[in-house]
Amino acid sequence: MEDVKINKTERTPNVILDHEKGYIELRGRSLPMNSMEFFEPIHHWLVDYSKTPRKVTTVNIMLDYFDTSSSKHIYNIFNSLRTVNEKGNLITVNWHFENGDEEMEETGKDYENLFQMSFNFVKVDDLF
Repeated sequence: MEDVKINKTERTPNVILDHEKGYIELRGRSLPMNSMEFFEPIHHWLVDYSKTPRKVTTVNIMLDYFDTSSSKHIYNIFNSLRTVNEKGNLITVNWHFENGDEEMEETGKDYENLFQMSFNFVKVDDLF
């Protein structure tokens, strides 16, 4: 299974999907012009990953902003990971947010309530 790496742009986050390490990272800002096109390789990777997941998967979400269409795709990412979690594999989500960004913190808590996975909330002074 090939890893996926997508370099950050002004409108899209840096993405790292590493099967061997059981590591997923989204870092930056997510406002893609075509969210289906941007998130498609991520969703394909997750389908493959769910067939042979690691016993422990670490997910780092470090987004300072994401639009409504990205929110839907992030929901789908967590939904795929829930399947892996329900098979007895540990999913740990580190939800990073900037100090004072209560909206992003609450958004992470909403996802935690929806998916019942292990979430750590990491308050930082600067995401980048």
